[in-house]
Amino acid sequence: MDALHQAENYLVARGCDIHKIKDHLIEFRLPGETSRTPGGRLSLARDGTLTMWHRYAEKGLAAGLPWLAAGEIPLGDKSTPALRAHVDQLTVHPELTPLAKVPKFSFIPGLQRSYDPEQVWRAADASLQSAGLMPTRLHGRYHDGTDQKPVYKLLVSKDGLATAFSFRGDIDLPAPWRQGRPTRDGRKAMFVTGGDLGLDGDLAPPRSSKASPRLATASESHPVDLDLCRDTLHAWTAAETPPADHRHLVKAHADLDGSDLRVYPRDHRFADTMLAPMFRPDPLGMPGMVELCGVQHLMPKVTFDTDKIMAKGSRTIGAFVTFPAPDSLMRAITGDSLAPFQEWLAVADKNKPLVICEGVATGLAIQQSGAGNTLCALSSNNVMAVAKWVKETGLSDVFPSVVIATDHDIGRDAVGRLKSNAIPRALKAAKVTGFALAIPPETSPVGTDARDLLGQGGPQTVRDFIASAASAAEAENARADIFLPVKRIQLAAEPELER
Repeated sequence: MDALHQAENYLVARGCDIHKIKDHLIEFRLPGETSRTPGGRLSLARDGTLTMWHRYAEKGLAAGLPWLAAGEIPLGDKSTPALRAHVDQLTVHPELTPLAKVPKFSFIPGLQRSYDPEQVWRAADASLQSAGLMPTRLHGRYHDGTDQKPVYKLLVSKDGLATAFSFRGDIDLPAPWRQGRPTRDGRKAMFVTGGDLGLDGDLAPPRSSKASPRLATASESHPVDLDLCRDTLHAWTAAETPPADHRHLVKAHADLDGSDLRVYPRDHRFADTMLAPMFRPDPLGMPGMVELCGVQHLMPKVTFDTDKIMAKGSRTIGAFVTFPAPDSLMRAITGDSLAPFQEWLAVADKNKPLVICEGVATGLAIQQSGAGNTLCALSSNNVMAVAKWVKETGLSDVFPSVVIATDHDIGRDAVGRLKSNAIPRALKAAKVTGFALAIPPETSPVGTDARDLLGQGGPQTVRDFIASAASAAEAENARADIFLPVKRIQLAAEPELER
């Protein structure tokens, strides 16, 4: 039976009225709900994971097992609790109770439990090894003893669902493992829950009256491309350190160390292209978690008038690249895309500032010069989102200061307007968050960034650049040449030639 059809039958069995089914989403009304626009939503992911919520259920849905708490779904300036399950856990039988909202002034214990993905990983790993599989040097890969080549792969989702499949296309594991949906390319898969593995789990805590900090509206936050994430993770694991003379490491007369990045392996279609893995805050609001959401390609030569491009399927809103050591997050990924941000904080130098900048090479120059740790927002129009997340999550309290470092984009058009909004956007982000703002020295050429400063004056010049950061008001006063209104330049018309 089609997975979406199976989920539809389950909702009907629980007394719901199906309003519309489109792509991977089912819209439904609860029993007795009469609103013209139904509030119920159930989405189906490619791996069979279901996410269910109700737009008008302030305390969420009382769904019972097998549904587990899955964080909050942002709805404008509010949010609502979501539930998670796997489609193969759904059963249709006459004893199913009608689906309903959790009463507004009560909390029903015992219905929702959450499982720590790390605990599930350890338990699932032990279960696989007890079944005769042996771990390889690659995280989450196992061989069967015939040789050292990885044959099986283990994935654990953020809601504590472990999935295993074989690269040979077949898998047979003992209980408590159960047959699951095949992978997209047809391989058989088996799954197990935290409860199946004997874990107690935690009761879902009562929902806070304060809505979770939101990075973007629901319409702006798109699910990640899992195929891209898997390919990026696989390529990163198999990749090599970039050559010292790679185009993006030697531009602007600044020699950068590329050991924090990787180049695609030689047999990959993007061979010799550097990968910069992009992360964003977990869209479901799980504290301390970030999600692999894409990758920027830094190419070895100019193609179609550019030498860098976002891989197709990358999600850029709120995304950033971390330095030092993006590898700390790549190695910590559980399931297909989630990683605990604490893994990066463990390798960051918390005695130095956290610097929010734009480009990847800019971030490398700042970090490698010793000026600070960096989150590269990849675009000036993304700086605000990253800065707000740093502020709202309390990440700013971990470092002695937070600096927004902008490029020296002061070029103007014929009528005096700035050609780029990079500096005004950085100024606005500094005003909203209270972070300091660093602008390259007034004598710097148009477009100068930290990498250019590194090439022109060495590491100390970059350190001085970050150390010069001031409050938004001070920066605005100090650089009146940028921020004061500019009168329209009257272009003198050429005199008409006498005939």
